[in-house]
Amino acid sequence: MKRLLILTTLSCSLSALTINFSKSFDVEIKPDTLQASINIAVKKPTQDAVVTSLSRISNFVDTEEDIKKKGGNYNVRPQFNYENNKRYKDGYTGNMYYNFTSKDSDKLNKFLSNLYEFKGPKGEEISLNSINWIMSKEQKTGKVDALRLEAIKWSSAYAKKLSSDISSSCSVKSILFSSINYFQPKPMMREEMVMMDKASLAPTPIQDKQKMSVNPTITIECK
Repeated sequence: MKRLLILTTLSCSLSALTINFSKSFDVEIKPDTLQASINIAVKKPTQDAVVTSLSRISNFVDTEEDIKKKGGNYNVRPQFNYENNKRYKDGYTGNMYYNFTSKDSDKLNKFLSNLYEFKGPKGEEISLNSINWIMSKEQKTGKVDALRLEAIKWSSAYAKKLSSDISSSCSVKSILFSSINYFQPKPMMREEMVMMDKASLAPTPIQDKQKMSVNPTITIECK
């Protein structure tokens, strides 16, 4: 779909007519990458025990070569409770966050299942915060380049037609690509702190098409 915006400016001189306008070039794309956001929470009696658990899980994640991952930083803090109006320390808690992506949804789902199986029986919990399809950097770059080429070809054809319609010599003076828009659905969110298990692993969302658009400002000069 292409949309010609209403905002158009004309400037005239004795020798030339300059036309400036904005136009949108759109394309619908089926995203190629599945993304999952994970939170790992650990509660243990000591700080060292929490760090050991988080490091153990982190090492397991690092051995996975088929899944791209970001994150892995963690924080550890003391846990306090109150009894008889007195505060006392009740162990330590730690959290570690990851963002996993893969173009193969089966591999990502298998990895999440293996990650759940790897966690310890006590004091370690994994929650799936969101899962959604996104466009990879390579996919975005290729489609943006194609849209820009489409805009250039359209502008040249439009200038040629304008030349014929108004009996002038019209040519493209400039094309300014100032913005790229992506219209992506919200990720499938899980309720806060819903823990992963075999029954609660989020289903893979539908790979619906997403829209991308470039909105160049085109300048045509007619003499």
